[in-house]
Amino acid sequence: MCFLGNYDVHSGTARCIFDKVVEVLRERDVELSRVIGLGSDGASVMMGKRAGVGALLKKDSAFYIQVHCGAHRAALAALDAAKAVDQVGAYKRTIASVYSFYKHSASRTNHLHQLTAALSDEDMTSLKQPCAVRWLSLHRAVEGIKRNWPALVIELNEEAVGGNAQAQGFLGQIQPYCFIALTHALADVLPVMTKLNLVFQKDVNLATIRPMVYASVAALTQLRDAPGPEEERFQADCQEGMYKDVKVTHAGDRSIQAFKNARARSIQHLIDALHDRFPEDSLDLLNCFDVLLNPSRYPQTQGALQEYAEPAIRTIIGHFGKEITSEDESAPATAPLIDATSAQRDAIAVLENFSDAPMTPKQILHVIQTKGLKEMRR
Repeated sequence: MCFLGNYDVHSGTARCIFDKVVEVLRERDVELSRVIGLGSDGASVMMGKRAGVGALLKKDSAFYIQVHCGAHRAALAALDAAKAVDQVGAYKRTIASVYSFYKHSASRTNHLHQLTAALSDEDMTSLKQPCAVRWLSLHRAVEGIKRNWPALVIELNEEAVGGNAQAQGFLGQIQPYCFIALTHALADVLPVMTKLNLVFQKDVNLATIRPMVYASVAALTQLRDAPGPEEERFQADCQEGMYKDVKVTHAGDRSIQAFKNARARSIQHLIDALHDRFPEDSLDLLNCFDVLLNPSRYPQTQGALQEYAEPAIRTIIGHFGKEITSEDESAPATAPLIDATSAQRDAIAVLENFSDAPMTPKQILHVIQTKGLKEMRR
């Protein structure tokens, strides 16, 4: 990778950044209509649907696609889903407040640990501070609440009886059925998103994004339609308004149904957010480019190469080799960026030329630039 330069911008607005990009490209005689991709850190100023830098580029480059950090996209999907469901947002605020309540009192925390040790044979798990945009942080916070819930109810009740109004308020928030049921439902959902996020934090190939997102959506769909193992265990153990010998309030049929509705709604919003943050067309194109430009994926036999590559070639040509009409009926259509016939022929020529001696995409591009495609087709 090489950089054109390091440029100052007068402000961090999308318009200012866009204008600087256009200025730099024009200095190098690059037509904006031929810019086909934008990679960024995923900040809203870059990726905003209506006024982000990407949206401004799209107006002048009909074929352009945008890519940004997979881990950041997964985190943004979390925010999108949380904003859409009030119960999830309220749950996060509650566990954050409970964490702070114990963090600032050593004696209170020690008493909670003693109760937890007396009530459970499991290893001690302390309360954790949740972070709205970090899945691993939220996952640990939910696990802390799940394992400490009986002790939390007892400890808060003792303080409430002693006149602590704050403890009384927390007790009213964590003792109802919906809270503890949602805790166990999240204990099923969060590992799915944590795994996705951890994979994206590695040096991941762009082509692996699509299968990972699809696998996560499939797992979430199952959890939307039926309880996961953590929730099933909770339902089996929660009988007659008691869970682990501690009273659960508001455990009637209406509350149970309200929880089920909230669970299905929140998971569906998370699925929708993943689809929105990882659009199908962009994922498909990225995978197709990897098929063509990643020699390690080439089939071993010469005869299988064309059959292997043709679907990816068709997809790429379908995107860049067709006329695009404008939403503005008075505006002219955008001509194809490439000639479909010659692009198909040239792509096969490149692949056949290098299938026996795999090269990196950079090496392939260098040979194309120095030898030319006509020589390869001979």
